[in-house]
Amino acid sequence: MRRGLRKCLMTFVTVLMCVQLLLGSGNAREHLGAGVKLFQLERYSEAAKEFELALKADPGLSEARYYLAVSCFNERKYPEAREQFERLLPSGYQKERVIYYLGRLDLAGGHLDSAIRRFESLKRAEPLEDELYYLGSALMKRGEPRRAISVLQRQINFNPRDFRAYNLLGRAYLKIGQPKDAEREFEESERLHRYYLEGKQELGTCRSELAAGRPDRAWARCGPVLKTDDIDKLVAVGMLFGEFHSYDHALQALDKALTLDPESPEINYNLGFTYFQQKRYPEARKFLEAALGQRPDFFEALAVDGTVLYELRQDSAARQALERAHALRPDDEAVSRLLAQLSPGSHR
Repeated sequence: MRRGLRKCLMTFVTVLMCVQLLLGSGNAREHLGAGVKLFQLERYSEAAKEFELALKADPGLSEARYYLAVSCFNERKYPEAREQFERLLPSGYQKERVIYYLGRLDLAGGHLDSAIRRFESLKRAEPLEDELYYLGSALMKRGEPRRAISVLQRQINFNPRDFRAYNLLGRAYLKIGQPKDAEREFEESERLHRYYLEGKQELGTCRSELAAGRPDRAWARCGPVLKTDDIDKLVAVGMLFGEFHSYDHALQALDKALTLDPESPEINYNLGFTYFQQKRYPEARKFLEAALGQRPDFFEALAVDGTVLYELRQDSAARQALERAHALRPDDEAVSRLLAQLSPGSHR
């Protein structure tokens, strides 16, 4: 009798455990589905909570762990993202994408050798993501511009619209003393960047608010970009607010971008141009000189720097800058007109 009761109890416990496992699995899938929907809306913080609940119900659900890791990465919670990606590695789930993100994390943390090894291990007929761009970036930071050039050229072959790759390629050419090649790449980068900004849907609301004369509402929408380390978004926001003369907001975005990439000629130029628009000429000169120090044939920087020097009544230096700009673009009317005012015998 007792043996039969014990057997019945064991059978009941086994069934109960199976039911709990099945319920837990179903619950995990529900949270995973809810998280994926939020993830697709780029609501990463909320999505992460759903993925955590999914993993609590089923710790072996690799799909939830992967999405949790990417959500943390997109929220710039890099230590948490690394922990989840490293836990995924032994499982082999989405192995190449996990390696890609770990390479990005290594690069962000300054671990260049490790980042380069990870990106180079992703040997594919076509890139998985934009690992070639980040490999080029890591090589540049390690002082290997020639290796970076071949990698960036491959990236451009696969993605001819990647303005970041053209810009970095231009900087690599400058490092090896090929300024003409550099200018060609910079000009293509700028053309593509303008196209990118015009079509950037997420900036549309900010532009509408600025056009309607509501800069504070526009900043409430776009200001959170300061919490990111996305240089492209920061520059885009800075340029947009500068376009509508909301200079204080523009400077906040551009200053943050400069802390992330102090050697960028474009960011320094945009800061200099913003100060120039405010008629804060000494501040403008500081950034324009930095831009020209990195990129001597930067026409826009030369033109604005010449104008700033003219306003500061440093006529000799202004003439030199404007003559360099004129040599690059002889048909530019504004530069020609200002040069004429600086010619001997002319009067201010």
